[in-house]
Amino acid sequence: MKLENVKWNELSFGHVIRLVREIAVIVVFSYLAIRIFSGDLSLDFTKLTASELVSILLAFFSIALSASFFFAATSASNQFYDNISKFNKDTSELLGRLDEQIKHVNSSQKELGNRIDKQYLIQNGADSDEQSDENEEKINEIQAKWQESLNKILDSATIEPGEKQKLESELREKDNELNVLREDQAKIKAKKIFSIKRYLKKKIDAFGLEEASALSPDELLLIITQKSIPPFRRDLEKYGFTDVERPESRHEITKEGKELVSTVVSSMLEDDS
Repeated sequence: MKLENVKWNELSFGHVIRLVREIAVIVVFSYLAIRIFSGDLSLDFTKLTASELVSILLAFFSIALSASFFFAATSASNQFYDNISKFNKDTSELLGRLDEQIKHVNSSQKELGNRIDKQYLIQNGADSDEQSDENEEKINEIQAKWQESLNKILDSATIEPGEKQKLESELREKDNELNVLREDQAKIKAKKIFSIKRYLKKKIDAFGLEEASALSPDELLLIITQKSIPPFRRDLEKYGFTDVERPESRHEITKEGKELVSTVVSSMLEDDS
């Protein structure tokens, strides 16, 4: 750093030494100049011996050498401070760019997470949940009627043949309705579990497959569940992958949940290899 660029509150001991040295050089040269121009300084080289002349020449040589070292050191010092200043400036700019890139990455990750959650909500809207609940109610209702008809047949030893035939027909009809509803319910469940697996896969991909594979299945599902949207957590509980909607420990992850995560991670590792 050049001395003229240093502020008073930034002066160090080294700066003071350099300042005193430069003032001393100026004073010495000024004194010699005044003595020479005033005529007070006279040199009689005829009275000098050879050794005295050599000493004077060596002294001037030493002065010249010191001056050259001084200016070289000053130049090197200024260059060093300039390089340090440039390095600090470049480092600050680099850190600024890195900070912007980190913010951009965090923003991209957040945006990706929002897209994953939004896609799950679109694929698993309220309609599918309502249809599943409605099917469950119908299944329970038909099963109750089926059991009622069966009980009538079993309890009535003297039932009329026509009445018995009618009840048997009702049983077959209810049984067919149950089969249709169960098939429909199985399709809804299969679609839901497919969506759960797909959501899990995207979450694991965003989390990092290498880091995810290093965790146990229950630990991984616990971490993902705690950072997931409520509909996904409800589906995990509904289909038996967790004991509660908001699990707080790995012990609340069921055996089915562990198997689900193991299947998804294994599939991703196979695709990645």
